[in-house]
Amino acid sequence: MLNRIKGILEGLGLGMGDVIKMQVFLVHSPNAPMDFKAFMEGYTQFFGGSQPNLPARSVVGVASLANPGFLVEIEVVAAKDAK
Repeated sequence: MLNRIKGILEGLGLGMGDVIKMQVFLVHSPNAPMDFKAFMEGYTQFFGGSQPNLPARSVVGVASLANPGFLVEIEVVAAKDAK
């Protein structure tokens, strides 16, 4: 999912370094426990050591998403410095 977000941003002339806020929804149910550890592993790949500005983020466990096959939904806000 983060690769897809990266591609969308690049198509707009932005990068992951321009992300200022993330809101993450992880499905949490007895059949599909919320996998925060896996999310953090992916997050660290994109916002780890070489990424100087970490976005503000919130992670929320939800019972389900609009598409019942999805286990994660991520919303990002990105802004480009005018300089």
